[in-house]
Amino acid sequence: MSLNVIYGRAGSGKSTYLFNYIKANLNKEKIYVITPEQFSFTAEKKLLNAVSTGAIISAEVLTFNRMAYRVLNEVGGITKTNLLASGKAMLIYQILLEQKDKFNFIGKSNENVELVSTQITEFKKHGVNVSNLESIAENVKDTYLKLKMKDMQTIYSIYEQTLKNNYIDENDILTILAEKLEKSNLFNETTIILDEFAGFTKQEYDIIKILLKKAKNLIITICTDSLNESENKEADIFYANKQTWFKLTDICKELGIEIKSQINVGEPKRFENDELKHLEKNIYAIPYHKYEKKVENVNLFLANNPYSEIENLAKQIIKLVKNQDYRFKDISVITKNIDTYSSLCKAIFKKYDIPVFIDSKKDLNQNILVKFVLSVLDIFAQNWSYEAVFSYIKTGLIDIDIDAVYYLENYCLKWGIKGSKWYKGEWNFYDESEEEIQKINYARKMIIEPLLKFKNDLSGTKDVKEITKKLYEFLIQNNIPEKMEQKIEELNKIGQLDIAKEYESSFKILIQVFDEIVLVLGKSKVTFEKYAELFKIGLRNSDLGKIPTSQDEVIIGDIDRSRTHKVKAVFIIGLNDGVFPTVNRNEGFFDDKDREQLKQEGIELAKGTTEKLYDDNFNIYKAFTTAENKLFLSYPSSDIEGKALRPSILINKIKKIYTNVEEQSDIVNNKEEILLVDTTFDELLVNLRKVKDEEKVSNIWFDVYNYYISQKEWREKLLKAIELLDYNNSPEKINQENIEKLYGNTIKTSISRLEQYSSCPFSYYIKYGLKLSERDIFKIQTIDTGNFMHEVIDDFFEEEEAKDIKQITDEQIEKLVNKIIEQKLELKQNYIFTSVPKYKVLINRLKRVITKSMKYIVDSIRYSDFEVLGHELEFGNGKDYEPIKVQLENGKNIEIIGKIDRIDIMKNENGDYIRIIDYKSSVKNMDLNEVLAGIRLQLLTYMDAMCKQEEAEPAGVFYYNLIEPMVKASKNMTDEEIEEEIRKQFKMRGLILADIDIVRKMDKKLVTGSSNIIPATINKDETLSNKSSNITKMQFEYLQKYTNKIIKQISEEILSGNIDVKPYYNTKDKKTPCEYCTYKSICQFDTGICKKEYKYISNLEKETILEMMKEEKNVCIY
Repeated sequence: MSLNVIYGRAGSGKSTYLFNYIKANLNKEKIYVITPEQFSFTAEKKLLNAVSTGAIISAEVLTFNRMAYRVLNEVGGITKTNLLASGKAMLIYQILLEQKDKFNFIGKSNENVELVSTQITEFKKHGVNVSNLESIAENVKDTYLKLKMKDMQTIYSIYEQTLKNNYIDENDILTILAEKLEKSNLFNETTIILDEFAGFTKQEYDIIKILLKKAKNLIITICTDSLNESENKEADIFYANKQTWFKLTDICKELGIEIKSQINVGEPKRFENDELKHLEKNIYAIPYHKYEKKVENVNLFLANNPYSEIENLAKQIIKLVKNQDYRFKDISVITKNIDTYSSLCKAIFKKYDIPVFIDSKKDLNQNILVKFVLSVLDIFAQNWSYEAVFSYIKTGLIDIDIDAVYYLENYCLKWGIKGSKWYKGEWNFYDESEEEIQKINYARKMIIEPLLKFKNDLSGTKDVKEITKKLYEFLIQNNIPEKMEQKIEELNKIGQLDIAKEYESSFKILIQVFDEIVLVLGKSKVTFEKYAELFKIGLRNSDLGKIPTSQDEVIIGDIDRSRTHKVKAVFIIGLNDGVFPTVNRNEGFFDDKDREQLKQEGIELAKGTTEKLYDDNFNIYKAFTTAENKLFLSYPSSDIEGKALRPSILINKIKKIYTNVEEQSDIVNNKEEILLVDTTFDELLVNLRKVKDEEKVSNIWFDVYNYYISQKEWREKLLKAIELLDYNNSPEKINQENIEKLYGNTIKTSISRLEQYSSCPFSYYIKYGLKLSERDIFKIQTIDTGNFMHEVIDDFFEEEEAKDIKQITDEQIEKLVNKIIEQKLELKQNYIFTSVPKYKVLINRLKRVITKSMKYIVDSIRYSDFEVLGHELEFGNGKDYEPIKVQLENGKNIEIIGKIDRIDIMKNENGDYIRIIDYKSSVKNMDLNEVLAGIRLQLLTYMDAMCKQEEAEPAGVFYYNLIEPMVKASKNMTDEEIEEEIRKQFKMRGLILADIDIVRKMDKKLVTGSSNIIPATINKDETLSNKSSNITKMQFEYLQKYTNKIIKQISEEILSGNIDVKPYYNTKDKKTPCEYCTYKSICQFDTGICKKEYKYISNLEKETILEMMKEEKNVCIY
């Protein structure tokens, strides 16, 4: 019985010494090598390589957990079921839920499940039981710590009581091993080797105590420079390891065990060059020594961002493999941001054809099988929500034609299908084709029938075991295992081995979680919602472990659990401040102060944040000293979102140690390298673009160009790519044949469509030429409320009670509006307004807005000599008026159809006058700059047409804004004054004939001053105020004449095939139509891909614009 220690710095050959010892003593004694879990695979490979004699009987690699099962199989003791992490998490969640009212600090949230689970694990690893907590909770003086202890005592006590006589917590297995090990003969007179450990828990120390008594020799490796006490623990990178040694020596003294050999294996032997040897000695040395020779094997790279950092990493790997005969397995990548870098590495390494194994925990929620099961649970837990149902459908595990899925999703989005609408009653169809209806009904049936059967099978079921059983049967009935097998086979055929392996593991894990939830909560009565939550917690705490799919792969791992061993080159990426070393703010349930107090009370838990910093620095030291030949260090200057990042202090330390090290970077200039055929082709295109933009490029790219142009398999691709260098996303003109197909000989259009063309020709083409539109979403849009208000106002004037409009009272108006709205809500097309309870608030608002608006609309008629000629009057074949017809120079015809909200007419001895009124649900005014640009033509076009139809003169064109007025009222304002302010907000806006008689015919109450009904002011000298709204009869003629010309011009442009991406830019309010354009993802105008060219709208005065129109100047808007 003796303790032997093999020690030395990183790379000194401790493990090599041990495996040489094993080789020398292979058939002389039984040898067990015990390693941490993550190093067991590496240790087994080393053992095989060291022995190389085929089967090995007298030497074996174990972990403490494997040892436990070996011992328990020998002496007995495995009488309870092992509770895995998933079962433990579900049990803790149940306890938190049931005891939530008793806690002071802990809630029942999912985050607290992990917090509590971690703390219980810590208790078990450090030998803390419930009675220890009870004692401390009674004696501790700190109030907050006392309350924390009581919370933890409550949970821990219930947890342990639940486990008692039923289960074994996976963290109890080592405690049981320590109890049973005395009875075992497996390790008697053997040699036990402990390798790769950085420290031990109390459980492990208890096991080591027994092994020291039973084994002939116990050999341990410790990474340290000496076995002496640290003079300055803050500066000693080996401080924690030395504390482990001192703890072991104390145990030996306590047991009377001899400390036999203390072998220092000497100077590091791993490193093949002086640079890495120097780094190992100086990276954490105080003071450090500078390396002033030429630096070739320590490389620094400052990247613009994480993407370019990984791009550079891939290039360096390719160079090592191509130029220096490295294998991919000789290269390792280490990071502290595995979540940030894993997806980037996967994508970029695929581009460079680099095989890679990413040693990270896979998110189970993204697995299709897990998504399928969670979706089934969510469908019932969330009452058939849209998200749950379509997550279920889109897993690809149900047999539905993809086209049917598209039709179904469009229908569900349009009509807000959720809840019982999925399975109750027939669906109504409004404008769907027969083919769409058939496919939608088919898809609906395929979805709801198995789910309703599942629900019926569950009827009356309340306990966890029955729900789990039915859920498993649902998977079998729907052939999910067979479908997963088929997908795995397909993935293997196309070489997606990692995803295939993941799919294989996912079914096992799913069954494992089923087993655990039944094991822990089988007889518990739960709602389906609660079951779903428990199941998700179980999955969240299940690990989809991975192993390399090939022997020759680059391994990417997290620094804290890296399996890297014996590699030629190491890349450490993401070396930024706060990451290397980590700023650890997560202290756990007990903070550092709590831990210190508990230590004084006799409970020693895991390390606090200060001690963890020592561990972190040691892990960094090991990472920096892993490479045998080359070390590459890199860091980005900004994150994915562009936020600036600082370099780690380690980067600065490297620069100080290696005075001649050169830091490469892609921020100022990118180094040009010829590596792979595929990636070099991409680089060539980048440089050809530079040549096109008259930038200087290296002469080497002309040689590269000659190479590709001379290769038959690349020539055509290169020429096509060169053509595309001129690509700016500008659409070509439509050819004449397609114009005929799209529009025919006669364009049937509307003014709003022509205005759309003026706003942006491309958006017109997409919307009205190709007829593309966004999917209808079951949501009330601005256009819905606007149309609804228009319809109510139109119907109002058709009612019998409104025939004598000038005599109707406010009470009658309100009653009539409410009646019309209620009738409208019963119509199918307005179903959306009544389908969701929250829209009741909107309905009440609409009633207020329409009622208030109608009162002022009636007032505007009541106090006017103008009579309503008609509402919603339409231009079109078979409508109120014939379509407005325009003939172009090329003989083509334009037929303009449309609808006027309201036309008023006044007849007197001087002739008839017409005014056009357009109701708008947002504030609008008539800006002549927009008329000039061709985007505000509607009212003037209708005025011109109606004046010709009715042989009348124009009196005005107005917008009546249907709004909910907001008034800034002071305390001293009377009700009359407030009402007056409200009335002003309903004043019509637009253009009015500059004729005092006509103005007073529109507002009979107006003597002098400003009208509250129309945009006009009469001065005391009986003249009209010279405001932007007043225009003369002659100016009206200029406007109407100009409008006709612009309509012809727009129509000619449409028929010429021009579909330029050329939106307007209003210089007055700095707005463009792109802001709310549905099609901006197609044209890419705002992204810079498209050549950015605006049609600018000027900000000219009214008189200037009218003078231009009079003289027919600048009327061409294209």
